[in-house]
Amino acid sequence: MKLGKLMLGAAVLLISTSSFGQDDGEDRECKRMLFLAQQARTVNNDYKESTMYMTKAEQICGGLDAKDTKILIASLRNTINGESDEAVKKLYADSLSGAYSRAEAAGFYDQADDLIRAANELGSSNPDREKANTLFERGIATQGEKTHEGYLSYYYYNLYAMYAAAPADQKSALKSKMIEKYFELSALISKGNMSAQTQETITNYFNAVVNTCADILPELKGFMETLPSDVEMKKAALMNFITLLENKKCTDAAEYGDLINAYVETDPSSLDAQLMKAKYLIAKKKYSDAISTLRTAKGLASDDAKKMEITYMIASAQFSQGSYKAAYGTAMSISGEYKGKALVIAGKSVGNNANNCGASTFERKCNYVYAVQLLQQASGLGESSGGAIGTYKSRYPTESEIFDEGSPASVNLSCYGVSVSPKG
Repeated sequence: MKLGKLMLGAAVLLISTSSFGQDDGEDRECKRMLFLAQQARTVNNDYKESTMYMTKAEQICGGLDAKDTKILIASLRNTINGESDEAVKKLYADSLSGAYSRAEAAGFYDQADDLIRAANELGSSNPDREKANTLFERGIATQGEKTHEGYLSYYYYNLYAMYAAAPADQKSALKSKMIEKYFELSALISKGNMSAQTQETITNYFNAVVNTCADILPELKGFMETLPSDVEMKKAALMNFITLLENKKCTDAAEYGDLINAYVETDPSSLDAQLMKAKYLIAKKKYSDAISTLRTAKGLASDDAKKMEITYMIASAQFSQGSYKAAYGTAMSISGEYKGKALVIAGKSVGNNANNCGASTFERKCNYVYAVQLLQQASGLGESSGGAIGTYKSRYPTESEIFDEGSPASVNLSCYGVSVSPKG
């Protein structure tokens, strides 16, 4: 019995001693690998060799602590930067991607590396584009306009690649995201005084996906349903889409009007919004609605020069509507920069309304005399009437018509409260 216990105790002692020796040997090998890696870096400046030893150390040591994980990542990054063979570079990028993932799992990852890590992911043999997208977005959000512009190009290229590879049922959401992020990145490029080449790069990717009205208009329903609740953010988002439709020449689309109406509803006190709405209505030949909107805009304008500009727009809309007497009255109230243009409208309004003003053919023909006078005043202010003066002169009363009326020195035009010589 005593002999059995003695043999068992010896066996336990032998196993314990053997295990201690094995652990001690592994610990020595772990430390040796870490030492050789340090020598490679500090003495030989050889990051490829350092990477090799750090990788072995990670395996032998059963993992690395935060400090050594950081050294492994730095060695891999320097190795990649010094490698010229693209195939080999991808293999190291794969290793770096794995090292970042293990660091994150262990709680050692520093989010300050997000953009570097995202770019490395794109350089790996099998990029995880979703992961890269998340890292890019987090990194750009953190650094803002201080983001190195190269990362903006990488980020938007990755977004484009995600769209190109996406199944049909996911393309619409990614297209909307490309539109949203295009404006965000463009603003960042502008604020950060980045290069025109960076803007051109993301614009090229954008145009590859969003090129025609057919590419844009189907996205508007979803866009309108997901507008931000914050008023300023909502206005910015709406203006971005309005600008996009203008750039892509989609202003005839009903959706363009919907966007402008949404902008006006969001900020009815915005002069610019009211003017945009008026211009859209004019383009759609909805003159009565346009004139009403322009009057609202005029009430919002605080500058006299702006008020005159809007008054001119009202006169122009009235003329296009065929309300010639109203257009004449509005145009004649205009002074300043737009006076010459207004006189053209007034003169043509009188000419176009000639057959409706006067009790006789003779009186009606005298309207053309007044029309020419107004157009000549406009000409004196540098404005062209486009040949209307010659046309109206050909419609003056003839000598015989003047004689038949008793050769009056002047004729009163009741519509306008002025008198003219029938001979012009």
